[in-house]
Amino acid sequence: MSCLATPLRHLALSRQQLSLKTVCLSGQSFRWHRCTPITATADAPHTADSEEWALAHAGRTLVLRQDDSGIYYRALYPFAPPHAAYIADLASDTSTPLLRTYFQLDVDLDSLHRQWARDDPKFRRKIELDTEKRLEGIRVLKQDEWETLVSFICSANNNIARITLMVNRLCAALGSPLPHPSHFTPSCVHSTSSSIPASPAPAPNDSSLFSFPPPQALADESRIDPLLRQLGFGYRAPFIPSTAQTLLSTSSSLNLSPESYLASLNRAQFTREGKGIAEAREKLVAFKGVGRKVADCVLLFGMGWNELVPVDTHVFQIAVRDYSFPSPRSASLTPALHDRVSSFLASKWGPYAGWAQQVLFFADLKSSAAGAEKVTKVEVKEQQQEEEEEEDEGRKRKLTFEEEVQALMADPTIKRRRSGAAKGVKVERAVVVDTKVKRPRKARKAVKKEEEEVEVDVEIEAAVKREGEDQARLVDVKTEQLVAASGVGLAGGA
Repeated sequence: MSCLATPLRHLALSRQQLSLKTVCLSGQSFRWHRCTPITATADAPHTADSEEWALAHAGRTLVLRQDDSGIYYRALYPFAPPHAAYIADLASDTSTPLLRTYFQLDVDLDSLHRQWARDDPKFRRKIELDTEKRLEGIRVLKQDEWETLVSFICSANNNIARITLMVNRLCAALGSPLPHPSHFTPSCVHSTSSSIPASPAPAPNDSSLFSFPPPQALADESRIDPLLRQLGFGYRAPFIPSTAQTLLSTSSSLNLSPESYLASLNRAQFTREGKGIAEAREKLVAFKGVGRKVADCVLLFGMGWNELVPVDTHVFQIAVRDYSFPSPRSASLTPALHDRVSSFLASKWGPYAGWAQQVLFFADLKSSAAGAEKVTKVEVKEQQQEEEEEEDEGRKRKLTFEEEVQALMADPTIKRRRSGAAKGVKVERAVVVDTKVKRPRKARKAVKKEEEEVEVDVEIEAAVKREGEDQARLVDVKTEQLVAASGVGLAGGA
């Protein structure tokens, strides 16, 4: 795809204020692409290990690179006359406000760290032990509300690797193509509209990033449900068109656009009407597939409710272990207990409690990993047999991901390949073992029960059983292998 590029810009920003690598892989957003070698920001000083981060957002591809001086960035636009958005960016720099809003750069993270360290000895101790400065620059994002809603519907009973793959498949199938950073050449940069050529230069390759599809593109259940199932969404597939339909009908009844309706749930606007978190959450759980934790993640990571602490089993254990929250560790995370834990932690950390939780969540994951038994091998019974049978079939060329998406769009009823799994081979046992602290069997059962009570309603549990445990495990294994091969990193999130 031919592109037009803005001049390279720079934000003077310390790594203490924003760690690009940590935040982009933190489990808040699932569409950041890490690109090496660098291309779109190569005209500024860089080193051999520099890396770019790209996001297809707001009709453009934002490409960022960080060094000790701050963030270098530029926007890439598709060649689409009359180039109104690109010309506006050249004239008044519309990309910088996007980044400042997205990363909430008006919030002074250093000041928050000083406040939390002063008011919370536990927080201060965690920071003092962080000699490698891995907890610096962890910020909460302010993302597009619709993208955040759909992404966290995908997060139920899921891992970051698989969510990332699902969300990007959705964009590739139904979004609009936008320039890839590798499309950049110096001739793409213009300073005025008069220097834009009449016809585009040929693109150096056929790679593309994709925009997030709007609600209107996802509302046709008869078409979208089967397509999403073929793209690996499983039982979550019907939730997406149902949510799109509900959003379209709700916003229409209020004479609002879907985007305006979701924006009305942003903290700044919602609180002006004298309403609070509970009422905003109630609006979100009206969507199919949205439970308490999903709603809280959408409110925090997409709607500016910075004081909100989403509670899962891990956060609950932090509250009990580190802050003497009055509850047995084995207690079931009921909605009432969820409210108590969230309010308890918010009272300790203040108006940006959701940000403090992100820092301590990462600190806890790292401290757990330090003393844990590390097991990185994925055991899949009969995996070797599958590979041998594939070789015997003559190593037939498989469809590329882009070709597969096009085929699914043309006929959503066709079968999606299972990442190289041989036809007819039954996987009797597939186990993914991650870095973690081993717990006694009773504790593991208690944790599993708590997670299910928070994350899964009766309808979802039934759907999961219908899919079959073996199939679900196989998909997780194959997905993590695909994501690892593509260079997408993993990190913890709320």
